[in-house]
Amino acid sequence: MKKYSKYFLLIYVGCIAGIYASAQPNWGMPRVANTQTPYGEMTHRINNTPKYIAAEKPPMGWNSWNNFGLQITEDEFKKQVDYVAEKLKSSGYEYVVIDASWYSPSVSADRKSPFHHPSYARHDAELDMYGRFLPAKNKFPGAKGSFKYLADYVHKKGLKLGIHIQRGIPWQAVENDMPVLGTGFKAKDIANPADMCLWFNATYGVDVSKPGGQEYYNSIFELYASWGVDFVKVDDLSMPYHADEITAIRKAIEKTGRKMVFSTSPGSTPLTARMHIMNNADMFRVSSDFWDTWPQLKKQFEYARQWAIHSVHVPGRWPDLDMLPVGKIGTRSGDAGGERQTRFTKDEQFTLYTLWAISRSPLIISNDLTQNDDFTLKLLTNKEVIAVNQAGSMQREIYNKGGIIAWVSDAGDIGAKYVAVFNLNDNEEQVNIDFSDLKLSSGLKARDLWKQKDIGLMKDKLVSKVAAHGVVLYKLENYN
Repeated sequence: MKKYSKYFLLIYVGCIAGIYASAQPNWGMPRVANTQTPYGEMTHRINNTPKYIAAEKPPMGWNSWNNFGLQITEDEFKKQVDYVAEKLKSSGYEYVVIDASWYSPSVSADRKSPFHHPSYARHDAELDMYGRFLPAKNKFPGAKGSFKYLADYVHKKGLKLGIHIQRGIPWQAVENDMPVLGTGFKAKDIANPADMCLWFNATYGVDVSKPGGQEYYNSIFELYASWGVDFVKVDDLSMPYHADEITAIRKAIEKTGRKMVFSTSPGSTPLTARMHIMNNADMFRVSSDFWDTWPQLKKQFEYARQWAIHSVHVPGRWPDLDMLPVGKIGTRSGDAGGERQTRFTKDEQFTLYTLWAISRSPLIISNDLTQNDDFTLKLLTNKEVIAVNQAGSMQREIYNKGGIIAWVSDAGDIGAKYVAVFNLNDNEEQVNIDFSDLKLSSGLKARDLWKQKDIGLMKDKLVSKVAAHGVVLYKLENYN
């Protein structure tokens, strides 16, 4: 009996160890860091009450990260703004976003730089007396402590200004114990040294369950509102998921009275937190950083499918598949690919843009726009495809078999549908799908949206050749 007891004990210990190991967090498994509410919120009522809608349609625009990394300059940014105003605004693009480290004189995403951020001990920053980030003078010489001048430049062109920040409070503010504006508290009263970003050594977490924590977030968003900022992307919120600081940021934005889009980053945002994020933010990353590789693009299909199930029922909330790395990228960004034209083939770029469009992800380009070729510009400005993103509804994956995936969304016109058929296989496929499998009625006229060409009547099947890693995108409507 003792012999068998020993075996049972080993099995029991092994099972417990397996359960424990499987429960441990890892980079690929989203985690919820906490479910606290900010100081003064005695219940979860705010988290069950939707934030006002700042973006009625998926936001469209441009972001500096995938090409300029942590080092975009004032002159470079203005050139991108000018390009958006001249060539993209008429297609619906309106947000122009300065990504990370606009406040740091030294930090670099360039792996060749001695200030490359994973190896740079701590990230420097320019701050005001209340521990709030200010534009670095060497990057933005016209700033003089404010981005108001850039917001004015952007607004005069009919566009909207966005900035990126790190969750939390700068380490310099903590070491110098700077005061929190309008309170008797200081940085050391609210900074949580046990909750720092894993990949970017710039800030401590803010413990918003303590008095002064909410007030610090109020103070920074009051500053951004005074500058005229329209969009704020907040990093290190979703992986792990910081419910308390997300709520605090939402409260701070609403307190300003300014309409600002609140974007969380990076993902994956946990599906278990779906109602919390959809009540508190406008757009939210559903994957980790996305770059120009086919394996990553294939993974986005599952993220898009999972989130569409929930987001279609919540107006003004946009699951974010991340930015569009097309055209010229990687000049100073932090990925391993180096400076390049996108590695996606043309067919893969059609697939990329179509998935983002039909799933109603925000359409945020991230490249050097001034080096766009004709193909890239046409890819980004097909108004019939953009309408799928901006005017579609009830988007969903409806077919998935043998590497062929189909999405359908309502097109607005009575009975009209957008239908995208993707070929994830490595060879061209002849697709032949019954309309019944797509939940479509028979006898529909079809228009190819990428070719911008009417192709006539489809009786009861969708029949088409689809290139390897490619897509076809149709608008189908009643044949009159």
